[in-house]
Amino acid sequence: MNNDYEPMVDRLDILVEESNQRLSNKRAKVSDLNKNRKGRESRSLSGELRFLGVADYVLHHDISSFKANLSESAALQISLYERFDRDEPISPSFVSILPGYKALFTALAAGNRELAHQLATLMGGRDEIEKEYDHPFDYTLGYTLKSFVLDDAQAMREWSKRFSAICQEPDNANFRGYAQVFEAILDKDVVKANEGFQSILEGHKKEARTGVFELTPDEMLCVWGIGLGNLCRARNLNVCIDDPLIPGDLLV
Repeated sequence: MNNDYEPMVDRLDILVEESNQRLSNKRAKVSDLNKNRKGRESRSLSGELRFLGVADYVLHHDISSFKANLSESAALQISLYERFDRDEPISPSFVSILPGYKALFTALAAGNRELAHQLATLMGGRDEIEKEYDHPFDYTLGYTLKSFVLDDAQAMREWSKRFSAICQEPDNANFRGYAQVFEAILDKDVVKANEGFQSILEGHKKEARTGVFELTPDEMLCVWGIGLGNLCRARNLNVCIDDPLIPGDLLV
């Protein structure tokens, strides 16, 4: 644990001001084909927009900004897949499963089902790249989420089972709630889903303090959980969640 740890929310005003100062320059770099040749500037702008969307909600309860910024963030990941498929020299790590499923959660959190479907269709199927860049947990979660967004019944059952198994490993224990919610969608069991979200929140708080979400905007909002909640709602599973990390007004 870092003894100098300072929660992002405690310095959020300053961070937002700095981010807004960078924004126009980052947009210009994305539009410059020479500077953005390998997609690095698109990745950078995507992260900046995601941060600003979360920050605007936390500071100002601005739902419109949250949805617009997260949608644009996810759309930039789509552009990277499309450019890569056109044989442009996009860095392979930008088109593996890891950035894909993170962007997919982002699109779902924005309530943008069309964007989420487009992204789920584009991600995956790059075996050599995924073998090199994706950890087994990320690989499994990515394909699980992809199958649920595309509503592929057979793939949903197969990948959900694999994801549940990998979540039994001690290092992945904080993500077992996600596996439970995926199972609940298959079972059409809203009680099981609500219990799964409580587990997601418990695990998220640990990961936000000393895990993968530390020093990220996800300290302040559980974007993955918001996205999964919206996926449940899209599958007519009317989950009931209203927590500062997964606010009810961000669920469609």
